[in-house]
Amino acid sequence: MVLPEGHTGSSFFHHVLAEAAAEFPQVLAAAALPGDAKEFKRSYGEVLVRFEAHRAAATERVAIARFIARRTQEQLHFADGEGSTPLSEYLAAAVAAPELARQQGSAAPGLTAEVPFEGRTYRGREVIELAELLRERAHMTDAALAATRWIVEHIEDQGGQLDLRGQRFAVRGAGAELAPTPLLLAAGAEVLWVDIAAPPAALVDGAAGSLVTGASDLLLQPREVAAAITRFAEPGAVHVGMFAYAAGASQEWRLGASMNGIVRSLPAACVRSVSLFVSPTTAANVQPEDVEAAATRLSAQPLWQAGLGMFGALPRDAHLRVGDATVSRSIVSIQGLSYQAAQYVSKIAAAETYAVYGSRLDTGEGEARPLTVSANVAGITGTRSLSHPIFQAAFIGAPSFGVQIFEPPTTRALSGLLILHDLLNPEAPASAQREIASAAERARALLSQQVHGGIYSLPYVLEPAIRASAILGMARRPGVLFAK
Repeated sequence: MVLPEGHTGSSFFHHVLAEAAAEFPQVLAAAALPGDAKEFKRSYGEVLVRFEAHRAAATERVAIARFIARRTQEQLHFADGEGSTPLSEYLAAAVAAPELARQQGSAAPGLTAEVPFEGRTYRGREVIELAELLRERAHMTDAALAATRWIVEHIEDQGGQLDLRGQRFAVRGAGAELAPTPLLLAAGAEVLWVDIAAPPAALVDGAAGSLVTGASDLLLQPREVAAAITRFAEPGAVHVGMFAYAAGASQEWRLGASMNGIVRSLPAACVRSVSLFVSPTTAANVQPEDVEAAATRLSAQPLWQAGLGMFGALPRDAHLRVGDATVSRSIVSIQGLSYQAAQYVSKIAAAETYAVYGSRLDTGEGEARPLTVSANVAGITGTRSLSHPIFQAAFIGAPSFGVQIFEPPTTRALSGLLILHDLLNPEAPASAQREIASAAERARALLSQQVHGGIYSLPYVLEPAIRASAILGMARRPGVLFAK
């Protein structure tokens, strides 16, 4: 999986956005996208926020998202020893499906609503209590609270245990720290494991569902992965997950592009839903309750934060509003431009496209074939990918800014429950069964469920706040910069 010849991750991202700006000048001219890729790379944080605010405010927002997703897919290539082939052409070629091996768990099926948080495990309807606490702290949106309440009540109505026997999930990045794989297996689902790492033996021990293996490398063998999913889907359509992640060398973007290319290449009848997580550190659409919470926090800010603000160390323009859209200035440059490209193109743009037009990008412009999509913001979590000393120091200082850093088991459990809500509730924001007035309305609803941990209700631009938080963290624990 390679970017077009002559492009780096940043220059290709700029190229695709520039194509969109040329295609939709009436909407995106005001976004003032730099004409030069190097200038874009220097200022992409603010540029992307501005671009997204104008896109999100437009009635054409999903058409723009679809154009970005399509142009990205059309220009990617697959390269091997025999040369370079356009990705769509490569994936369209027939290939024998790999043999699939199945391991059946022996436990009785039944997933209990259970979320560990701050030394306590919330069970059953107590999870609603936790969600209400997070909402009270402005760490979760109204839509995420409503979704949590629905899935917990749904599980409790089933006797306290969710049974997913008969449901099949193809999980790309099945071994990722935040992937919902353990929850699905506990509920009795059949899971196709797609990951370069082999599943741990303990995963099946005590599980109720069955684990299917036979596909692994999304970058080197995307065609074989697609063939494996097609075979796995022979009994009926499957839920497709997108959780693979790897840092460096534009891998984030290439992995996202591969996962989307695979979905696009599958027969439409194979795909029942698409699920993914959106990072809170991207140009995100902020909900009204968090705009209000940010204003409240600013009015009650401590004197030391007010002082930093007076000296310009804590800029207070945390959100950019264009029309009815409000976008968070929460991009963190240390994560890199490729990371932002993956979030914006491979997740946000792709998710909106799936939710309105389905898994294909080449249907007629007016054809809407909604696919059920789960694309929720998951809070900042202390995963291995955030082991950088600056992040670790910032995590220590984060509570001083009202920001919650979640542990992986908390995010995995809470975000996993939100996915199940999105797939099981016919009135979920992006359920294919839900009637919504317009494409733009469906897109807004799709991205409304956010467990952001206070990032979007923060009254300050995130990156300077992280720097201040890191200084606090280093003062409290100087050794954090030297920890391995």
